[in-house]
Amino acid sequence: MATAKKNTTPTPADALAEAHALVAQREAEHEQAENSAAELFARLDGGDASVTGLDIATAEAEIKRTEHLLRVARGRVPAAERALKLYEGQTNPVLAEYLRGIIEENRFNFGLFGVPIEVVPQRPEKVTAPAAYLYQTEGADMDYETGRQTGSVCLLVAVPSEGLDTIREACTTGIYKLVHFAGHAELRDSLAMGSDHFVLSLFMKDLKPTMPVISERSTASGYALAGQVASLAAIRSKRYVINPRTDQWANIYTIRSHAHAGAVLSLTRDGDMVRRKVQVSFTVHGIDRNIDPSDLGRFVDGAVEDISGVFSDGLGRVESAKVTDRESTKVGTDGHMRPALAVTVELVLISKAAG
Repeated sequence: MATAKKNTTPTPADALAEAHALVAQREAEHEQAENSAAELFARLDGGDASVTGLDIATAEAEIKRTEHLLRVARGRVPAAERALKLYEGQTNPVLAEYLRGIIEENRFNFGLFGVPIEVVPQRPEKVTAPAAYLYQTEGADMDYETGRQTGSVCLLVAVPSEGLDTIREACTTGIYKLVHFAGHAELRDSLAMGSDHFVLSLFMKDLKPTMPVISERSTASGYALAGQVASLAAIRSKRYVINPRTDQWANIYTIRSHAHAGAVLSLTRDGDMVRRKVQVSFTVHGIDRNIDPSDLGRFVDGAVEDISGVFSDGLGRVESAKVTDRESTKVGTDGHMRPALAVTVELVLISKAAG
C-alpha cells in the first residue's frame, strides 16, 4: 500500500516564527563576528604580533558577510507578516461574518432583499448578478484586553446596472447607520465602481464584536460597567417635563448617578467560553427635583432589562443581570438633600478566551 506523503509546507504562522528565529540567529552571528574582530584589535593594541593581516581581513569580511545576511533575514519578516495576515483574513474572517449578520438582519436598509450574501476567502473572479460577497484581505487586529477588533472588510455587490447606484447608496447609508452611528465601530470607506458591480472597502476601528475575544488576564474591574447600567437608568428616566432652567417643555433626563464601583467576583471557563460574574454599584437621584425611591427603582429595573447583550470593554457581553440590593438614602445636590437609591447589580458577561 502506498504511503501518503506528509505535507511539509509550513503554515503562515510557522513561517513567520521561522523568519523571526532566523533574524535572531543572524543577529547572534553578526554580534559574534563583531566581538571576534574587537578581540583581534584588542590583541594588536596589546602588542600581540601573532595577529596577521589575513586574520584582520577575514574578521572584517565576516562582519560584512553576517551584516548582509542579517539584512536579508530582516527583509523577509514583513512578507511573512503579510502572508499571515492574508491567511487569517481568509480562514477567520470575523469582520466579514459580523457585517453579514448586520446585513441579513436589516436587508431592507441595505437594499439587498432577496440578494444572496456569502462570506468568501477572497474576491471572486467571476460574479453573476444579483449577488453580494464579503471578504477580508487581511486578518483583524484583536485587542485582547478590551475585546475590540480593528481591520478592513470588502463588500462586493453585483446587481443589474440600472439599480447599481440605488443599491450602492443604500448599502453605504445602511452601514453608517447600523455600525458607525449605532456606536459599534468607527468607520471609513472607499468605493470602486464597475459597470454591473461595486466594491465598498470598509475600515472598522474598535469594533465591538458580537462575541468578543478577551484575555483571562484582563484588568477590567466593572467600574465602567456600573456607569453603563446607570446611564441606561437615566435613559429610562427621560420624559417631557418643564425644564426649570428654561421654563419650557423638554425631553430631558430626570435622574443622574454617582458613586460608581465595580468588581469581578469570579471567572469560569468552559471550553473556549469564559463567563465573568461582576458586581457593580451606584446611587441614583433626581436632577433639580425630588423623585420617589420607588420611581428610581423602576428606572433601575428598566436599565437591568436593557443591559442584556450590551458590550463592556474587557468583560464581554452581558448575558444576565439582576438587582441584588437597593437601599433608600439621601444625597446633597444643588444645595438640597434629595431622595436617592443606592443599588447593587450582579451581572454575568460572556466572551471567548484568547488563546
